[in-house]
Amino acid sequence: MEKYKEQKWSGQKGKKFGHTGRQEDPYQPAEGQEAAVCTQCHALYRSKRWSFDAPLYERLAGTDKVREVVCPTCRKIKDHFPEGILTLSGEFLTQHQEEIVRLLEKEAGRVAKRSVADRIIQIIPEGDKLVVETTSEKMAQHLGRTIYKACKGDLHFRWGEVERFVRVYWSR
Repeated sequence: MEKYKEQKWSGQKGKKFGHTGRQEDPYQPAEGQEAAVCTQCHALYRSKRWSFDAPLYERLAGTDKVREVVCPTCRKIKDHFPEGILTLSGEFLTQHQEEIVRLLEKEAGRVAKRSVADRIIQIIPEGDKLVVETTSEKMAQHLGRTIYKACKGDLHFRWGEVERFVRVYWSR
């Protein structure tokens, strides 16, 4: 029985293992953008990173030292552009839905304090399922793992081949 199948590399980036590579995030700011503040969530852009710093935001907002923009995460929420979808289902969910939603919101709030890019877009009840749309792949994976640690059950991940996207399925 053959353990590994020999594959030759085509020389093209991302083609080694049969996938076409990953696309860049269309919402990220252009290279060379200077300091900016988000008018919606009050995040700051400096040193090529978005972060939260309330005292610095208060000092800079409304001045001509920084540009006022809408950050990529707020734009994703406005455009309804999820990069991760967590689907929860099962008998346990129907019995404990309020507790699970509270846990998801609490964990999302905790993560959002340290990471501008990771937020929940919306939580949608669909019959006996609950669908959570997130602004990043990592957030959907993190919330799935959080529910799994708290409630056990079955957890599965399905990543997109080309685009930045993940579907996370939890059931119990």
